[in-house]
Amino acid sequence: MFSELWLSQRYLRAGKKEKIISITALISMAGIAIGVAVLIVVISVMSGFDRFLEDKMVGTNADLTVEFYGGSREPYQAIDKLKKLPYVLGAAPFIDGQALVKKDKSIFGIEVRGIDPKLQAQTSKIKEYLIAGNYDLAGNEVAVGQELAERLGVGIGDTLSLISPVTLTKTDFRIKGIFNSGMYLYDAGLALTSIKGAQDFYKIPDTVSGIAVKVDNVYKVDNIKEKLYRDLTGVGSYQVRTWVDANKNFLEALKLEKIVMFIVVTMTTVVAAFGIVSTLIMSVMSRIKDIGILRSVGAKTRGILQVFVFQGLAIGATGILLGFAGGVSLALSLDKVIDLISKIIGRSLIPKDIYYFSRIPVNINATDISVIVISALLISLFASIYPAYYATRIVPSEALRHE
Repeated sequence: MFSELWLSQRYLRAGKKEKIISITALISMAGIAIGVAVLIVVISVMSGFDRFLEDKMVGTNADLTVEFYGGSREPYQAIDKLKKLPYVLGAAPFIDGQALVKKDKSIFGIEVRGIDPKLQAQTSKIKEYLIAGNYDLAGNEVAVGQELAERLGVGIGDTLSLISPVTLTKTDFRIKGIFNSGMYLYDAGLALTSIKGAQDFYKIPDTVSGIAVKVDNVYKVDNIKEKLYRDLTGVGSYQVRTWVDANKNFLEALKLEKIVMFIVVTMTTVVAAFGIVSTLIMSVMSRIKDIGILRSVGAKTRGILQVFVFQGLAIGATGILLGFAGGVSLALSLDKVIDLISKIIGRSLIPKDIYYFSRIPVNINATDISVIVISALLISLFASIYPAYYATRIVPSEALRHE
């Protein structure tokens, strides 16, 4: 095996007559490197966006919710039981419902959520999102998203009229706070009020919809969900919904988009692999005499195969290492590149008022990098097989007569 490895590297360092082989090998390495680097940057940015959006989802909502069938009149009894569980960090009652808002001649729906502001801060990041006013909600007072406030043209102290789908009567609420979660879905369609205000609005005295729960590991909520069904008893009939369940379609769309993008960008590596094929074919054609001599002195088919497979893998591995270094470096310095481009064109590529962030979120995940590297190695291996197999089919007598 070591002799085959040494011979494969010797063939890569071609002599004067075979310089074209070295040049095509370098081009193949560059192609593999560019493909791997682009793939690392794209997947890292997509993973960063995924993590950013997940953080916003969890920040506005609880990690999971316990929703009672028909509501609960004794939520604090369930909260006391929840807080005794080792994996629960916080719990807060809530009321969830819909309401109609009328603006000029248009009517649209929004979500109205009744909360206990002090307990809610233990289960979500609502305090971090507040940009004006406060959450000291009492009676008919609300906090609304910035997008909703701008759409209605209202501010702190103004009145927001909501129509209850239960009674079809209009109720006036005073705007006490404005928040910006960074998610348009919530900022344009969510209003927070007190538990008492929501109970009066929906005509459900002394009743809450469920309990918002914060757990110790937001990425293992499915396992915790099963534990909760087992551990939380004696509080009535309920169902547990995680933040993953609440955003399942959106998260599946993000996952599918990431897979499709991986496949599309991987095609650049596949195209670069054709360079390996051409390099090895030229190497085989230029070494027919050598192959004939090796076969005539007893070299096995497996050994000839390994010589050229190792040669192709050496080209691929070198390209992968260069692509890995370049891709990770570019991903980590992407903000500097964006700033440079913004200065050149004279405007920001990432407007804060549109994207809600000033820096591109990047998440370099070890699993993603491993999949990219292994995929590129497999592509290089498959590209090496045919030329190597062709070399094993050369008959020694024909090879020597050819020379």
